[in-house]
Amino acid sequence: MNFADHFAQISSTASVQANFLTDGRITCHYPEIAAVLRTIGRYLAEQGVHPDDCLAVECSNTVPGALLLIHLLQQGAGFVLLPPSENKDAASTLKPVPQFCRHRVTILPVRKDNLADWMQRPEFFLRVELQNPQPATPQTNLRNKLLLRTSGSMGTAKIVVHSHDKLLGNAGNCVQKYQFTAQDRVVIPVPIFHFYGFGAEFMPALLVGAAIDLQENTNILKYLDRERQFQPSIAFVTPNLCEMLLQGKKTPRQYKAMVTSGQRLKEEHFRALDPLCGHRLVNQYGSTELGATAACNPGDPFEMRLGTIGQPMPGVALRLDDDGMLYCRHPYGFLGYMDETGQWLHQAEEWHRTGDLAKTLDSGGIEVIGRADSSINRSGYLVLLSDVERILEQIDGIAQVAVVVGKGDNIQGQRLVAFCVLQPNSTLTEAQIRLASSGKLPKYAVPDAVLVLDAMPMLPSGKVDQQALGNMTGE
Repeated sequence: MNFADHFAQISSTASVQANFLTDGRITCHYPEIAAVLRTIGRYLAEQGVHPDDCLAVECSNTVPGALLLIHLLQQGAGFVLLPPSENKDAASTLKPVPQFCRHRVTILPVRKDNLADWMQRPEFFLRVELQNPQPATPQTNLRNKLLLRTSGSMGTAKIVVHSHDKLLGNAGNCVQKYQFTAQDRVVIPVPIFHFYGFGAEFMPALLVGAAIDLQENTNILKYLDRERQFQPSIAFVTPNLCEMLLQGKKTPRQYKAMVTSGQRLKEEHFRALDPLCGHRLVNQYGSTELGATAACNPGDPFEMRLGTIGQPMPGVALRLDDDGMLYCRHPYGFLGYMDETGQWLHQAEEWHRTGDLAKTLDSGGIEVIGRADSSINRSGYLVLLSDVERILEQIDGIAQVAVVVGKGDNIQGQRLVAFCVLQPNSTLTEAQIRLASSGKLPKYAVPDAVLVLDAMPMLPSGKVDQQALGNMTGE
C-alpha cells in the first residue's frame, strides 16, 4: 500500500477522528486534512507547479509545513527538504536551491488576522517562487523521491536520495520499535526538514494517526509549557535539548519513550534525565543516508540503554571489520548521492560504510566509539578526538567540549584544538584548562590550543557543527 492509500485509510479510522496536528498556534484535526490538501494542490497548480517538478521546500515545524509534506507524499512528488531561511524576505539569507528544482516553496507564518480562514487560503502560508526557469535534467526520475542535503559538518555537503517507499519502510520500523499507536501523543521538537525529525518521528506518527505537537525553535520554557498542555507519550529530542530539560524539568513524567539521537548524550546527563521521563530514555543510531538504524527498546535494562545503541532495527544488519569500522545493510536505506545538477556521485552499495568506529559488548549491544575521520596520528600514536573530549569534560567547571583538527601542523603532527563551554559561574581560563588537561592526557594528546565559547555551534540534527569550529582554528 502506498502512502496516499494508507493515510486515507488511517484518517477515516474511528480511533483517529479526534486526533490532530498542532503547533501551538494552529490546530488541524485529521478529518479536516483532506480538504486542506486539495486546496494546497489547486494553489500549487495555479502557481505553475507541474506534478513532475522536483520542489525545493523550506519547511518549518508548523501545521502548514506538515500539511505540505503530507500533500507531496500523497501525490508522489519529488522534493528537497531545506531548513527555513532566517529572514524569508531577505534574498541574501535564502538557502541555495539545487539546479534541477524549478520552484522554491516556502512555508510562511500565518498572520494573526488570517488564522480564522487559513485552511481555505494557501496563499496565507505558502509562497512559490520560480528559481530555475530551465532546470537541469537529473540523471534519474525524481518522482516519489525525498532528497536531503547532508550536513557537510565533516566535509562537502552532498544530496542524499531516498525513495518514498523506503521512507515508509523506515517509518514502519520505528512504529514497531517504539510501538506507536493512535492513542499516542507525539511531540516533535526536532526539525522535520531533517531525516531524524521527518523520517523517525513525524512519518511514524502519521502512519498510525497519532496526535502530533510540532515545536519550532523550542526552548526549555516552551517545551515544559507544551508538555503540560499536550501531555505527550513519545518524544524525540537532541542532546542539546536534553541538557536544557535538566536545567528546568523538576517533575517526572511517564513517557512511553523518549528518544535521543545525534551527538552521544553524556553519561551523567543520561542518568539524571532517565528518571524524569519514567526510565524510558533510549539512544537511537541513524544517519541521513540510512534513517533509523538501531536503537534500544524503551523497556531494556538501564545499563543497556545507557551504554549502547541496542539492537538493529527490523531487517537491518550491522557488522564490524577488523579495525572496528561499522558497516550497515539496510532494507530502507538511501539510493545514492547526487550533486547539485542531479547527476549521480555515488550509488548506494549493499553494505554502507558508516564512518563510525564501534565495538560489540558482552550484552550483545553495540557501542559507537566515534567517527573514524575524527582520529589522527600524533607522534606515532593514534588519538581519538572523542577520547580527548571525554577526558576534558571531566575537568570541574567544563560543561561541553568539542575537539577538532586545527589548520597547520606542529612537531607532533596535526594540531589539536579544543573548544570548551563552561558551566555557569565557572572562571576557568583557557590556560588553566590546558594545564589541567596535561595532567589527565598523555603528552601527545594534549590540545595545542584551547578556546572558550559561550555556546557550541550546532546543526539542526543536534550535532556539533565541526566545520564551523574548524574555520575558527586559524592558521
